[in-house]
Amino acid sequence: MADGVVIAIAGAKGGVGKTTTALNLGAALANAGERVAVVELDLAMANVVDFLKIDPQTTIHDVLSGTATVSQAVSRVPPGVDVIPADTSLDDFNAVNVATIAPVIRALRPKYDFVLIDTAAGVSPETIYPLRLADEVIVVSTPRVAAVRDTKKTIELANRVNGTVAGVIFNRSGTGNAPPPDRLASFLDTELLGAVPDDPAVADAQDRSEPIVIYRPDSPAAAAFSSIADSLIFAHDDGGDVMGTGGVGDFTRAEQIAKAAEAADPGDEALKTSDEPDDGFRFVDSG
Repeated sequence: MADGVVIAIAGAKGGVGKTTTALNLGAALANAGERVAVVELDLAMANVVDFLKIDPQTTIHDVLSGTATVSQAVSRVPPGVDVIPADTSLDDFNAVNVATIAPVIRALRPKYDFVLIDTAAGVSPETIYPLRLADEVIVVSTPRVAAVRDTKKTIELANRVNGTVAGVIFNRSGTGNAPPPDRLASFLDTELLGAVPDDPAVADAQDRSEPIVIYRPDSPAAAAFSSIADSLIFAHDDGGDVMGTGGVGDFTRAEQIAKAAEAADPGDEALKTSDEPDDGFRFVDSG
């Protein structure tokens, strides 16, 4: 590759596994010999440090507030992933200049094959901006009604900022009575990139502060993440040009964009759970 591919890992709903996905894809890509950086841009609710054995003295907050360089904020974790975590404290949150995300990403592109951006839940400028900067967006969901509905909004949000949605990854797949992942992806009108099964080893790995692909590489979840990583490598092994641009104007219309994304909510009728359709398309309420 020439300049690296920047991929935003996104999902409007919290708790669907965006951070788990970003870190495990990063580890799986590194296992395959790729140069990988994971940038945490959940600036208000940072939790990467809870998933890894790191105690950073410098974070992305310092970089975005102009008090540190990108290289000073990098923590190297096995199997060779460079992680730029956010600060778990909100002390420096107000000092962050969101517009400086663009030069940070531009600085990382030539150094890595893949730059994965772990985005925040919800809809805000710091959520919207990475969708515009990224070459493509991977949306993350679970098979539950609320998560799928919010994923629909996230896809619309990416479209509104001219982002390119590569597809969806479903975490904790195979639970409840939800439709199969390919059917859910069809409902979302996007490509299914992979389905990570509900695997107790994932929680065990998080308790040990390790990605599942490192802690239990033979587990079903690790196999799924590794398969998705292989697909990403295959898809981008052509030396093509990067597409992201970025600029202050990309997030100044955040309120208008957020309203448009909210309007994309398919509504309760589109995802009813009270009836049993003849074709088996049935969701389970989250709870």
